[in-house]
Amino acid sequence: MILKGIDLKKIIQASLIASTITLVGCATPLIAPDIIANVKKVESPYLKNSSLVEVDIDPKINNREKIDIKGKDSLELALKNSKLFGTDAQHPYKITAQVLVASQAAVSFGNFEGKLGIKYTVFDDKGQQIFQDTINTIAGSDLNPLAPGVARHTRSRARNIALNVNEFVGKLETVLRK
Repeated sequence: MILKGIDLKKIIQASLIASTITLVGCATPLIAPDIIANVKKVESPYLKNSSLVEVDIDPKINNREKIDIKGKDSLELALKNSKLFGTDAQHPYKITAQVLVASQAAVSFGNFEGKLGIKYTVFDDKGQQIFQDTINTIAGSDLNPLAPGVARHTRSRARNIALNVNEFVGKLETVLRK
């Protein structure tokens, strides 16, 4: 059917293709549990105490992607996988993570490489600071370059957060082991 020089069938087909690409991109996980699974693990908890995680983000950073929520989910999963902390929630160790840098290519024909900087501070059950470090990572998507851009963009952010969190947990393990 042609309506004043416009082929309605082609418009419908293009719309269906665009919708499919968008849905596939949106189905990409917001965190990277496959990378977080590689976090350094211990046989049994170093501490009987549990941990409490708080994540905030510099207000100058565009947080449309909910980087703070993705960061918190990733950090909690990494800590659970690492088994550094026990289950006693009466006197938890407090972990704060402040996102200082979060930049990522808006458009890419490759992997949407981005930078992430998070300042981690850990307080023991008495409120004493026992660890502080800023971890900077650079990462991009590991998906096929032909994958939809939305999926590659989302995966890039998730990978960067997971790699940053894993590095933090590795450093924290060294501190708690002593």
